[in-house]
Amino acid sequence: MQTYDAGDKLPDEYKAALIDLLSFQADSEFAGGQRVEENMKYATRPEEAYRLAKKVMEEIGHGWYCWEILAPLGIDVNARVMHLVQNRDNPDPKQVRVINGFRKENWALMFECWADVAMFSTAVTPAAVAFLGQYRQSSYLPWAKVSERIWAEEKGHLAFGVWASKRVLELDGEKGREQLQGAVAKFMQIGLGFAGRPADDSEHFARYFEYGLKIKTAQQIQDEYMEVVEKRLKEIGLEMPKDVQPNYDMRMGYAQSKPLSAAGSKGGK
Repeated sequence: MQTYDAGDKLPDEYKAALIDLLSFQADSEFAGGQRVEENMKYATRPEEAYRLAKKVMEEIGHGWYCWEILAPLGIDVNARVMHLVQNRDNPDPKQVRVINGFRKENWALMFECWADVAMFSTAVTPAAVAFLGQYRQSSYLPWAKVSERIWAEEKGHLAFGVWASKRVLELDGEKGREQLQGAVAKFMQIGLGFAGRPADDSEHFARYFEYGLKIKTAQQIQDEYMEVVEKRLKEIGLEMPKDVQPNYDMRMGYAQSKPLSAAGSKGGK
């Protein structure tokens, strides 16, 4: 596999594919931090609030790490940050690319209480661990390097979910157990659909593999996800629901004819 480092001359198609994937991750990570911050209103105790705030910082940090890689590629990352900050509830798909699940109108419907916050990190984050972990082997070496840190922090977010769920069981009793168990299936739907459809044979998908920008298939990620989430639910003492169907719509980004709009790049690159 051909690899490239910072400052290397990149083939045009490779560079376009790299920017496409990195911009989607960077914008979505930052928007995800904004959404997680909104869940502070569900924090039930001081330690819960502190640990969730730490997750907010790390999610926004993931966006920063990726933008730091995009900036030398000619992308106006400051404009993207400003747009997300000033339009956090309804960002323009022509300016930034955000995963559907991190759009406020979709996110807000998933949460009603702290048990939902705990279960999100328990039943969705394993998919992020599997999906983002593949970039540690990216053919673009700066992305591979920073993905090691992102992957480690995502594993920490999964550990937060397990901790928070156990606290719900310990302190909220049977009511807490019912809330947690009732939330498992709805968040597993998102986790199962996180990587996209296993049968995705699109031209873009094949090109990512050809360039070494994606390492795992959607089916491999889905299989890894199921193994991890089943183990974590068992650790908590919750039941694994049967016949949960993936929600692929929450994963999808915005359809674009080009990787970035002119507004998102310097000098129209």
